[in-house]
Amino acid sequence: MVTDFLAAVLEGVLSLIFPPRCEICNLLQEPIVCARCREAFRPITEPFCRQCGLPFDPLAQSHPICVACQDDPPPFDAARAAGLYADELRRAIHLFKYDGVRALAGPLGDFMAETMALPFEIECLCPVPLHPAREQMRGYNQSHLLADELGRHWDLPVETGLLQRVINTTPQMRLPADERKKNVRGAFTAAGPVQGRTIGLVDDVFTTGSTLRECSRVLKRAGAMRVLVITIARAVEMA
Repeated sequence: MVTDFLAAVLEGVLSLIFPPRCEICNLLQEPIVCARCREAFRPITEPFCRQCGLPFDPLAQSHPICVACQDDPPPFDAARAAGLYADELRRAIHLFKYDGVRALAGPLGDFMAETMALPFEIECLCPVPLHPAREQMRGYNQSHLLADELGRHWDLPVETGLLQRVINTTPQMRLPADERKKNVRGAFTAAGPVQGRTIGLVDDVFTTGSTLRECSRVLKRAGAMRVLVITIARAVEMA
């Protein structure tokens, strides 16, 4: 009882010295993400490509599969993103991924679970791995933290050993779109039991899709039956 009392007193003192604030807009007395910033996250809703999740102009008459997927079908069976990579959601992801704000895994995972309707059932979640050197430098794998949050929401196991990153590639964000596919070719290898399984591949942002395509290709080549790509956001213009 004394220990609990002292802990409560310490928490109260710390909250006075370091009051809670929204990590995105710095509004005081708000926990991690304030209501205004959370409401500013722009969810992706229909219509979108049934294959890659690319959002379409709602006023346009669009084919259910986008032109890019028709011309070059991806190795994954489907991809879904919770929101558009813009404004407050983009800032939240940058803080989470590059500035060490691990606490954002909770609100971002909540947003994903609340927003996304998965097109088919999956057996487990597989976070896109970082190279060990990169993960040691960053201190964590943001995709693993997201997968843990989604696993809790969806009651699914998170299996980190299905993929390994064997080449410490140049960060994709530093490269133009036409070089990203080449950059990640051969960077991953299957390292766990995937034969006949339906896997949810978790990452933060779907940009060109090069990394997610390569991971999906490796999983499929190792015998995975279906791969569903799951990300917080999609970095595209409306099409």
